[in-house]
Amino acid sequence: MKKYLSILVFIAISIPAITQDMISGQVTDQNKEPIFFATVALFNASDSSYVTAESTDESGRYLIRDIQDGSYYLEVSMLSFAKARKGGIQIPAKALIDIDFQLESDAALLSTVEIKGKLPLLEQRADKLIVNVENNMTNTNGSLLDVMKKVPGMLVVNDRLSMPGSGSPTILINGKTTQYMDVQSLLRDMPGDNIKKVEVIHQPGAEYEASGSGPIINIILKKNVLFGTNGSISLGVGKGELWDYTTGLNLSHYAGKLNVSGGLGYSRNSYVDGLDITRNITGVSTSIDGVYSQVNRDASMPHTYRGNLRLDYDVTDRHRIGFETKYYENQNQRVQTNTTEVNLFGENETDYTLFTDNDIDKTWNYFAVNPYYIFEIDSAGQKLQFDVNVASYQPDGFNTLSTTNSINDEVQKQRYIQPGDTKIYATTLDYVKPLNSALELKTGIKYSFADLDNDLRSEYFENGSWLNNPLQSNHYLFDEKIYAVYSKFSYANGPWAATAGLRYENSQSSGMSVESDTTLTRDISKLFPSASISRDLGALTSTVSYSYRIDRPRYSTLNPFLYYLDPFTYETGNPNIRPELTHSTKFTLSMEGQPFFNIEYKKSKDAIVEITRQDANSEEASKIDINFDDRSSFNVSLFLPVDLIPGVKGGYAGIIGSNTQYNSILGEQVFKRSQWAATIVAQFEFGLPWDINAELGGWYNSGGQEGIFTSEHLYGTSFGMSKKFMNDKAKLSFGVEDFIRRFWHAEVDYQQDLKLISSWQAPVVNARFSYKFGNKHLKSKKKHRASASDEINRATQG
Repeated sequence: MKKYLSILVFIAISIPAITQDMISGQVTDQNKEPIFFATVALFNASDSSYVTAESTDESGRYLIRDIQDGSYYLEVSMLSFAKARKGGIQIPAKALIDIDFQLESDAALLSTVEIKGKLPLLEQRADKLIVNVENNMTNTNGSLLDVMKKVPGMLVVNDRLSMPGSGSPTILINGKTTQYMDVQSLLRDMPGDNIKKVEVIHQPGAEYEASGSGPIINIILKKNVLFGTNGSISLGVGKGELWDYTTGLNLSHYAGKLNVSGGLGYSRNSYVDGLDITRNITGVSTSIDGVYSQVNRDASMPHTYRGNLRLDYDVTDRHRIGFETKYYENQNQRVQTNTTEVNLFGENETDYTLFTDNDIDKTWNYFAVNPYYIFEIDSAGQKLQFDVNVASYQPDGFNTLSTTNSINDEVQKQRYIQPGDTKIYATTLDYVKPLNSALELKTGIKYSFADLDNDLRSEYFENGSWLNNPLQSNHYLFDEKIYAVYSKFSYANGPWAATAGLRYENSQSSGMSVESDTTLTRDISKLFPSASISRDLGALTSTVSYSYRIDRPRYSTLNPFLYYLDPFTYETGNPNIRPELTHSTKFTLSMEGQPFFNIEYKKSKDAIVEITRQDANSEEASKIDINFDDRSSFNVSLFLPVDLIPGVKGGYAGIIGSNTQYNSILGEQVFKRSQWAATIVAQFEFGLPWDINAELGGWYNSGGQEGIFTSEHLYGTSFGMSKKFMNDKAKLSFGVEDFIRRFWHAEVDYQQDLKLISSWQAPVVNARFSYKFGNKHLKSKKKHRASASDEINRATQG
């Protein structure tokens, strides 16, 4: 008993000796919520000299140890809060000193931070242009396709993307490819409310897969960087010709070594597309003369459900493991209508009219899981990262075409059943090694495998039964393996910076048509160099870059299917198409991190180009991708700041001049066309009374040469407003798109007489409410870029 009593007495005597040189406490806000990462600094009371400082932990608590005898005061600071000070602290103390702080919001500082800390809409880096679309006010309820309209110079015509002088882009999502997916359906149906920014990469380095000929568009989704438990909810509604709806819930918990986040969402991104085609086949078809006037309308209300879950865990300070999984499901039932008026001999009267209803029931789902491991080898920046991506994309479609002839009311029916299954596996191993203070080596290997199975069954209705149409049915099996290895050196010293990289890729693909019992195999091995050099000139930064890339044909292009859109027009695949090879170089001049002046030149061999063809022996016309021998493009752009205009807080204004030249043998003749085009883009951000933020934007394109299509001028506009309230936790946005616009008009006069008008629903008005809850304090986290950066894009775009 005496022994235990002696121990208790010893502890009681020791506690004051242990604690008298420590100060602890908690820092909270006005709502008594703990503030993480606030700075608590200790100063000498005699001369205000700095002694030491600590940061608050997850619960807002701090602890300062080993304080020498003397008089002190504490000062607490945190961004967006007024500083707080408490004095009269004497060390040594008779007891543990516990001092709590409750910080008041600094309204003046908050407004300053909001103005200066807001990301500009455009950021020009040495290797990419960043478009920060997270706070966009106009496309508040739109799809990924709507978000693409915010990329300067991007032309969005229905579901087709193009950039003047740069070609069609390659789409990545969080660095993962969409190579084998139905990109059009993905862009149309996936909601755009979860996008943080869009990266436009014209000259990708060796770490990127060398696929594509146009720029890489990397869509970066939002990611949790807030400490503690937090989340957001959103509700949106829009109205054009049809109604749009969207809602979402995102939750996350970030504490200690664990960061878990997830979300659920639903959207109905409606669209209405129109396509008017006038074909004069007089003198083109050897069997018949006449004019065919076709009016197509596609009104759709697709339903998309999404879910995602992400987990990051720091095993130690140097080892991190994690995984991310995503799931999307889309359901789209609609009826496309087509009216074709036939004038057989070019006279004013219509000889007969065909009415076609295309009853479509289409679904797709996408599931992906992405585990990874990161090893921070040392504090100098040496790092090893291993990444795996497993994905499944399953489209399924069923559509019935019913055509009625105005002469005899006869109804002809045919239908298509299109089940599909795509499996993708990709893995990468990347290693980063700083060689010295100026030079860094990055190297890695990658393997990807894609297996696609598409069974298109075509049937026609006769004598009360559905019968197989062997001329159109096609079961197509496709698989592709890509082996890649790369190395890239990065140099930065003073005002100079440079990169030099080399990538080797070997792709092995096999496409088999079951009906015809034919198999086409391809084995492509190539080296792809890339390089850049930059110089900081003060307010300006100049960069010269070069890259060599390959655009492999998409799966839908290789599949020799035959798919009728109406009785006289169809699209088909081309199993003999060759890959496109492109040399590209670019000069960039940026001003204080903003785009200023660019010059780019591209030269492509075996360019993949979409054309239309008129059958010389019938009334039918088709769409197909083929190779052009040569395509070259040149573009120059100039962007100017607009915040010098009184009342304008931000935005941009620019003009892009481009020239595309085609040179190829087409239809046993030489097709050689070249045309200049001008694109003007502008967006202005300004303030309105009652702390309302607003933006006004517009674009104009003079038209140009796109393969055999010669397009006319087109333009569009947008306007949006937003207001924050409830301590900036809630936000209400309003936007309207294309309140002034002109649709796409084009013609084909080479071996055809074809005129087209492509339209979409406009204007579209939308509104959105969002509310953020939980902790609002940041905590840094090392970034992780998923591996399958380039494997899902070629599948069924078409």
